[in-house]
Amino acid sequence: MVDPAPARRGANPLVVSLIVGLVASVVVYFALDDAEDSAPKAVGECVAVELSSSTEKDKLLAEMAERYNGTGRLILGNRCAKVSVHGLTSGLAMDSLATTWDADTTKAPVPQVWVPSTSLWVGRLAARTKSPVVRSQTNPSLMSSPVVVAMPSMMADALRAKNPAPGWADLLTLATAPDGWSSLGHPEWGKFKLGRDNPELSSSGLGATIATFHGAAVAAGQNGLTVDTVRDARVRSFVHNIESSVERYGDDAAKFMETLYAEDAKQEPVPYISAIVLQEQLAYLYNRGVPDGDPHKLDNPGALPKNKLTTIYPKDGTVVFDHPYIVLASATEEQRAAAEDFRLFLGEEAQRATLRKAGFRDGTAARNPTDELSRHLGVDPRQSLTPIPNPAPDVVEAMVAGFQETRKKARVLLVLDVSGSMNDADDPANKSLENKPQSKLERMKPAAVKGLAQLGIEDEVGLWTFSSPGYTERIPIGRVGDVRQQVIDTINGLAAKGETALYDTVSAAHQAMTDAQDPAKINAIVLLSDGENTPRNDQARAELLAKVDASRQETSVRVFTIPYGRKADIETMRLIAENSRAVSYDAKQNTSDIEKVFVSAFSNL
Repeated sequence: MVDPAPARRGANPLVVSLIVGLVASVVVYFALDDAEDSAPKAVGECVAVELSSSTEKDKLLAEMAERYNGTGRLILGNRCAKVSVHGLTSGLAMDSLATTWDADTTKAPVPQVWVPSTSLWVGRLAARTKSPVVRSQTNPSLMSSPVVVAMPSMMADALRAKNPAPGWADLLTLATAPDGWSSLGHPEWGKFKLGRDNPELSSSGLGATIATFHGAAVAAGQNGLTVDTVRDARVRSFVHNIESSVERYGDDAAKFMETLYAEDAKQEPVPYISAIVLQEQLAYLYNRGVPDGDPHKLDNPGALPKNKLTTIYPKDGTVVFDHPYIVLASATEEQRAAAEDFRLFLGEEAQRATLRKAGFRDGTAARNPTDELSRHLGVDPRQSLTPIPNPAPDVVEAMVAGFQETRKKARVLLVLDVSGSMNDADDPANKSLENKPQSKLERMKPAAVKGLAQLGIEDEVGLWTFSSPGYTERIPIGRVGDVRQQVIDTINGLAAKGETALYDTVSAAHQAMTDAQDPAKINAIVLLSDGENTPRNDQARAELLAKVDASRQETSVRVFTIPYGRKADIETMRLIAENSRAVSYDAKQNTSDIEKVFVSAFSNL
């Protein structure tokens, strides 16, 4: 008899699962491998796009460009794109685009995309060129930021106690009050002092000019801004009276904020400035301990200012910067495609959140503040701005020309070091027309002349030089329209010899300017030196720094300093400027920057 077959044993569930899983993994692997093989791949070199950004956001856009370049996105089916970003002020970028882009002057490659602070620059650019530079006069907004009047909070509270919703007319009343802040119950604050930028170079300055002319037109009962409105005598008088309260002008609002932050740290009883006109985003960063305007520092900010800023949105209306994304006419078809893809990337929520964190409003919702602005700047979350429409380009040009006529005049003494070391060539790469190393003196001459060009004919200027045994008054202070050519000819004829009598010269210049100070003008010294005082004298240095200290003076002489070349005493020059509530412009490491430095220094006057 045959035994029955043994019963079959049940399959092990674990083994079955492992086998099924292994088979599935193999199937998925080959499926993915096939999918990757069939996915489009980049062919050839990436399409290179250079983007020129205004300086308040260039680092943010550069970081986003790096992220974009690593995403593997393709354009035109099978091409990759590589975006590079450099920072340049909107005014300088406009000037460079209006002519032939000079990489040596701008320190940047030719761009195919331009992202200034405001579309106002597009109109100004069109007025300067015959052939189109931009592809369209209408461009999408990446982000937005209104132009505000930022005030130390205690001063803003005093103003709003009388005028809960102040406008430019209220600021004019305060600016022209003979007793200054006494008119609002605070005689200890002295006169009303305004800070603002130059509209030729700075977006904040351009916005301030449009805002004041708009406020003046409203006060004069004018309906809208036209060229005739800008030329109206009542409008000009209003703007001039506002400008009469200006403590000093600037070319970069972030530099102004750094000075304000340094003064705040001294904890003086009276704030350094009563108000400053600038982008809301810069006031937001200042309140968060980032006075230089670099949003990357939000993760590790400095100390919070003692006197935080409150932002005033004039009831007459607010200029809003739209930060347009502009593709230039010079871009190729491939570059246009890459630029558009990068713009779409910037519009994604991750990038928009980064911009909001940096203090910007959304480009499509400029009227309403973000949560960040409400939390850190105290902006009413229910706020709905009344934006001022961008004036026509010819009206903007009329206002900029009007600024030159209505702004506060300057009285400035130019003091130049002509000691023997100015004959040295700091950088052998800097060559003259004869292909010889160019001396610091020869590089300085045309730069100083370019700086003088920033002055109007009704400003006043004089010229001193110094070496050893001391200083020489070359040209007494006089009306620029009368002495400009004499100053230029004298500068071009300067020769260098001797040692550096820095301390005695600055002390004497400061005393001379103080003795003849004109309270209706901006009184200042522009000082250039390439070395240390010879011989060393620590006591004289301490006495000089105490002498120029403006912290306890209602009116004072500011000393804008330019340490020039590698042997310059940059620390002493910095302290001279800081103590006199001015700015030091460093041309120590790169003497080729001297022209830009002189323009910046004179733009502060």
